[in-house]
Amino acid sequence: CQGTLCKEIEEAKMPSKMKGGILPSVSRFEEFVTFSEGVFRTARRRGELDKAHLRLAGSVFSSINSLSSANLKVNTDMVMMENFHHVHCFLCQKEIHCLEGKKREAKQRYSEHMEKYVIKYLGQPLEKLNQFFEGVKARVAQGVKEEEVSFQLAYSKQELRKVIDKYPGKEVKRALETLYRKIHKYLSPEENLLPVVWHAMEQELIRQYQEFEDLIQRCYAGSGIAMDFTTEDLLSYFNSITLSN
Repeated sequence: CQGTLCKEIEEAKMPSKMKGGILPSVSRFEEFVTFSEGVFRTARRRGELDKAHLRLAGSVFSSINSLSSANLKVNTDMVMMENFHHVHCFLCQKEIHCLEGKKREAKQRYSEHMEKYVIKYLGQPLEKLNQFFEGVKARVAQGVKEEEVSFQLAYSKQELRKVIDKYPGKEVKRALETLYRKIHKYLSPEENLLPVVWHAMEQELIRQYQEFEDLIQRCYAGSGIAMDFTTEDLLSYFNSITLSN
């Protein structure tokens, strides 16, 4: 029975128009584990049941991993994050000893995909600033002295001012509002990951901002150039968006 189920899970075709949410294979796994634990929990053949659980869990993880090559309509990392999160929560509830390793792995994979998802989506609100400072970092990595970066035509003080001018505080807030609506639209409400993802985005954006500030101080010292918004502004943008939604 479980051999057939493993095969079904591994060979399950992704819905061609899948827009996110929990995979059928994950739901099947939960059903099997819940049923078998109820029926065979105290059985003498516990060892066989544990083997079945491990094999099925392996099949489910393979099924989620296969999403990376699937042609989804939505962000793949988001769907993988949600599914690994779902598996992790389920395994936390069940407390099945033989699946402790899988529980830890699910948590790790969920965290990894959330990080990728956050970084990919956060490239958007400050995209041109990101590109500019990535270029600055690349020049420094190539051996250009920090104090000489601004003598490079593409990274002059004038170019930096141009990029900064594209990001007045109100525009940044507007971009974050758009971002919030976007992630709200696509994240599955059942998983309730919106607050977690939004907080992770806040942390990452503040990290980026502080990195930009640090690079300005190091490579454009004494220029008087500063961004139009502060860390406190960013925190207030995030807070106000959270409260108004």
